[in-house]
Amino acid sequence: MAELHDSVSKVPGVGIVRAAALRRRGIQTVEDLLLQLPFRYEDRSKVSSISELIVGESYTFNVKVNRIQRLGHRRRNRVEAVVSDETGELKVVWFRQPYVADAIAKGDAVSVFGKVVEHDGNPQLVNPVLERGGGLHLGRLVPIYRRIGKLTPGVLRRLIDACIDLVGEIPESLPDLTRRRLQLAGRHEALVGIHRPASTADPSVLNAARSTAHQRLVCEEFLSLQTVLQLQRTQEKNELLGPVMIFDETSVAAILEVLPFRLTPGQDAALWTILSDMKSRVPMHRLLQGDVGCGKTAVAGGALLAAATAGYQAAIMVPTELLARQHSRWLAPWAASQGVSIECLTGTTSSGSKEQILGGLANGDTKILVGTHALLEPEVLFSKLGLAVIDEQHRFGVRQRASLREKGGANHHQCPHLLVMTATPIPRTLELTVYGDLDVCTIDDMPPGRQPVISQVVPATNWSRVVEMLVETVHRGEQAYVVTPRIKEGDDELSAAVQLQAELQRQLSGVRIGLLHGKQAQDERSSTMESFRAGQIDVLVSTTVVEVGVDVTNATLMVIGHAERFGLAQLHQLRGRVGRGSVQATCVFLAHEPLSKNAQSRLKAVQSTTDGFELAETDLSLRGPGELLGTRQAGVAGLRVGDLFRDHEWLELTCKEARRLVVAEDDESVEYCQRIRRYWGRRFAMTQTG
Repeated sequence: MAELHDSVSKVPGVGIVRAAALRRRGIQTVEDLLLQLPFRYEDRSKVSSISELIVGESYTFNVKVNRIQRLGHRRRNRVEAVVSDETGELKVVWFRQPYVADAIAKGDAVSVFGKVVEHDGNPQLVNPVLERGGGLHLGRLVPIYRRIGKLTPGVLRRLIDACIDLVGEIPESLPDLTRRRLQLAGRHEALVGIHRPASTADPSVLNAARSTAHQRLVCEEFLSLQTVLQLQRTQEKNELLGPVMIFDETSVAAILEVLPFRLTPGQDAALWTILSDMKSRVPMHRLLQGDVGCGKTAVAGGALLAAATAGYQAAIMVPTELLARQHSRWLAPWAASQGVSIECLTGTTSSGSKEQILGGLANGDTKILVGTHALLEPEVLFSKLGLAVIDEQHRFGVRQRASLREKGGANHHQCPHLLVMTATPIPRTLELTVYGDLDVCTIDDMPPGRQPVISQVVPATNWSRVVEMLVETVHRGEQAYVVTPRIKEGDDELSAAVQLQAELQRQLSGVRIGLLHGKQAQDERSSTMESFRAGQIDVLVSTTVVEVGVDVTNATLMVIGHAERFGLAQLHQLRGRVGRGSVQATCVFLAHEPLSKNAQSRLKAVQSTTDGFELAETDLSLRGPGELLGTRQAGVAGLRVGDLFRDHEWLELTCKEARRLVVAEDDESVEYCQRIRRYWGRRFAMTQTG
């Protein structure tokens, strides 16, 4: 017998080489191997007669070997056999499996399973599964596993089946009250049911991972993740102190009075939620989300100024230098009205200016710092950092987020409040898991006067119509963006900004056309953007450097070249660069045939709605959670059983149960939480060491 935590090398059939191959995939224990679930099931229980076969279908046959021989050599080797039952004969071929000729002989009774194909006008079986009399691989509902290195599905089936016998009764891992509350099957019953499905099981239910056995393991995994997130939050609340900021409605009203516009109800509610957090001794850990153009920056600006007027320093980190300079320029007059000093720090800040900024941070004179990744450099130290804001959360990793919080000053027990923002709305299914360590608030309205952007998918062959739209836009005194995927033309047909600018200059006589891309010097980029903002450029040809945060209210037309190459979230972000004023705006998605089904689905979705939350759910269904999460969730997204989209109904249930468990005082709940903390500690350590 073996324990679940025993080394995988204890499993019969796992030697040094196989154990190493399994460990490379993170399978170190007996339990890890048992949690390698089948990705599908194949019904091999029904035995057919040779006379019943149809080319293209898969069958199990019980047959006698009439002839068998090994042919060819090296990579061209094959084993050919002729088998028969009472109804006829059938040719069988195994390529590059010479051992088959040693395993069976003429006259043997065997079972084979495979797909019937046609060769030279006759049916034959190619590389079928072979077994004597049925059992593990035939004659039942068979689990199919993904290959691990050189370990084939058949080998894994034998090893995992041996695991079940080796362990015997698989111990329960959930508290009894939790299992009863969530109405879950036992762990032993679930694992055995998945690896050794009953003959009465419905293959379609198993393949959809909707069986009671699958649901038990999905819930177990989600609960583990939710519990460790809740434990982290509880530990933070107990061990770290947040800066208690003192401000009242009058002082906040004075800050907001300077704005040239009134906050929307959604912005106002979000700001007061954040300010309420900042008054607490518990460090704020909040995510502010909202659709493109809803005014998250205004809310963040209010929070930054409130922190500064309460006697603390505040910092906001953004992903691009262009956005950092825009934020700094926008916040400067607002900050000046409150007597608050503000600086901007980026990778291209001169050494003299940087030295001056660092001095101001260290002595507390600089109250607000706007910057890029440059804020994370070791020499950037604050005297009294009270609030850290991260804009475009999905562009930064979790370690970068932590690094910014660690710059709080001399008091190491005090942790700055943290606000992260994203204009890529997060589906509820992801919000409950990967952002479970953050409190979420949402701006669900838009500034008054905004009109939904008209979205059109236009074939690339209709470029002349796009040129007409550009001319019409400029004649109305408005401006346009034309976004291309590349800077210069390569070997394929992708649009290129440099060539497109030259082409448009020929086609649009008298129109002022600018060029913006990431390989330009920062001064050139800033100058171009300033000229566009000032109305000195009519049409800006750009790469996706304008995707995030760029705000020019007179721009009313966005043309996206090769739109089929962009993701749904990126298309929505680019569209959000126009329609930021009261004038009707249009976005043209220029599509190049042929379009894949996925590209057609993306373009259809982005044309049908401007609701970023609806598009986020569509994006999740099209791409799956793994792609959406990106590097921020490395380790967390590595779910072995559950699927965030397919199994979303379990997320809220396990979130609520996790909250119960971390505050419960009964022995089972306490032991469970301690075990989960150790498990995720080991798992995190493994990701750190590669």
